[in-house]
Amino acid sequence: MVIYLVGHIGTLKKNSYNQNCVFVCGDSQMLWGLDVAFLEENIEKQVLTSAQNGGGIYDFLVSEKSIPHHSVCVLSFSEAALLRNPLSDKNRTGLELSCLWDLLISGCPMDECIRIIELNKKTIKYKAFRTGHNLFPFADSLVYPELLSTFHQLFEEKRDWFYWKANAYTEEIQHLSDKHSQIVLVRFPLDKQVESFACNSDNRHLSDSLKHVIIENYAMKYDTITLSSDSLLMHDLSHMNEVGARLLTAEVASILQSDTVNNHFIEVTIR
Repeated sequence: MVIYLVGHIGTLKKNSYNQNCVFVCGDSQMLWGLDVAFLEENIEKQVLTSAQNGGGIYDFLVSEKSIPHHSVCVLSFSEAALLRNPLSDKNRTGLELSCLWDLLISGCPMDECIRIIELNKKTIKYKAFRTGHNLFPFADSLVYPELLSTFHQLFEEKRDWFYWKANAYTEEIQHLSDKHSQIVLVRFPLDKQVESFACNSDNRHLSDSLKHVIIENYAMKYDTITLSSDSLLMHDLSHMNEVGARLLTAEVASILQSDTVNNHFIEVTIR
């Protein structure tokens, strides 16, 4: 406990960010779907990101701890992060006991919390936000790192862990609201092959219910962004390429520039 407290205090000092930055959190959809450097150019503010491949709800909670009050926060509303098996979540952002407590009171099983401790026991200090990175390059056809059957399972099989993940995700948003931060949620598009069966699935109904609760509870403006598919915008079944990412980023930048007060939920589709 003493070692943890020393590391935690040191981390808080190290991760004292300027509230004028824009903070980006999420999993791989956010990592590859938002052009951080392009966003900086458009809004003329530094943009820092903690988005990572396989980012889980625990990673979101840990990132939120170092975001200062009165900040602008762009978060992914990721169905994959909510629906996938917790064993597939990265959850290696560092040991943060208050975040483990948030998971427990959200209904997370004790064995999952113990597993997260095991994953992070050698990393007392959690990692800071970072600047941008390269995006998936444009190609004239989709790549398939994951089979379509994987997404069938994701949307069609019952996912009991959705409920505690949803509770913890909402807790993260509540923390940001308590900090009087502007919150912008982005639901990224899926390829039409996935969307064709996901749109009518029980699990989509679950995520839509959560979406409506969050929009209502946090007085979010609901924005729809429809991108043209004249050029291929997806890299694979669930991630955008650099062309799609820049088109989307321009729209997000426009919303941030025109409204610096209200919370937003941005629904992204590809026509």
